[in-house]
Amino acid sequence: MNLFGLAGRIIDEPERLETSNGVKLCRLHISVDKTGKDKDEQSEIYEVTVFRNLADENYQVGQYVAVNGKLMPNNYDKEGTLYYNSKLVGNSVTFIG
Repeated sequence: MNLFGLAGRIIDEPERLETSNGVKLCRLHISVDKTGKDKDEQSEIYEVTVFRNLADENYQVGQYVAVNGKLMPNNYDKEGTLYYNSKLVGNSVTFIG
């Protein structure tokens, strides 16, 4: 199963773009508080990309959101070395509070 869920605050101005095929996308940087014994640690920052209708939403810095989605492979070859990477792609965004 390929799913993720996170809740946190949007910390940067949303980056709105369009693919070469005309598909709208929006990149959100979301700060998620760490949980556990050592709460003095800094928050974790995640970049989540949303597409199409979700990219048109009125996202603002400071909004608290819950995002569900999936991991998308972003593997590439650079000078003969294969690199493995994943991107977070949001399938739903819920505004909280």
